[in-house]
Amino acid sequence: MAPGDRREAILDAAQALFMSNGWEQVTIADVLEAADISRGGFYHHFSAKEDLLTGIVTRTTAQALAAAEDIRSQTSGDALARLNAFLCGSVRWKADNIHEMRYFSEVLTRPGNDMLYRRIFDATAAEVIPVLKRMISDGASEGTFNVSDAGLTAEIIVGLGQGRQHVLSEAMTLALKGNLDQGTDVLTARMQAEGAVCDRLLGLPGGSVLLSDPRDYRRMLAGLASIDDAAAGGPAPANESLKQERT
Repeated sequence: MAPGDRREAILDAAQALFMSNGWEQVTIADVLEAADISRGGFYHHFSAKEDLLTGIVTRTTAQALAAAEDIRSQTSGDALARLNAFLCGSVRWKADNIHEMRYFSEVLTRPGNDMLYRRIFDATAAEVIPVLKRMISDGASEGTFNVSDAGLTAEIIVGLGQGRQHVLSEAMTLALKGNLDQGTDVLTARMQAEGAVCDRLLGLPGGSVLLSDPRDYRRMLAGLASIDDAAAGGPAPANESLKQERT
């Protein structure tokens, strides 16, 4: 087996174990057995269990970005329209695949896991910032965005997510207690506030940057809290969420 394939096999085994048993319960020995690999083979690719999480997050983020980029590439209009399509597509992908990532909620929302949350955030940011920088640069070139430094602007926008941990925790707690609507409102309010900050950073009128539809956040929370999908409702039809939030 090629080194790259072996690394992917280890990540596949770890992800399956995290999904079935939870992050805290899985040990490196469990991963070695599931992947049928030696301890030396494991440490050739990873130095700790946390590295597995980073690898899975990086892979998952790349998949979400690819899905969002596909939607963006099919969207007509200016750079803002394409950016909104990209953002909506990213959240929609996460909502559609939330059951595969449910174990992340243990790390994202549990008090005291600040270091792991930062590790996940950094791994995600490393994938997202270059993509966002390119879109902002393109928008500035066509005159849609008014920024002096596309790279710095991308870093600041992505950095907004660093303070999202307590909001996710609050929204998750509400959903687990059966208050799915209230949890959705908490998360939606945070994302709308982040959208307002993005408007200012990009030199746009208020309400320009749209960070997806509340129905997608509701589905994400329902999936994380193991609530029946029927209670969450389906996703908004393509582009409908963007139209609704502009009205």
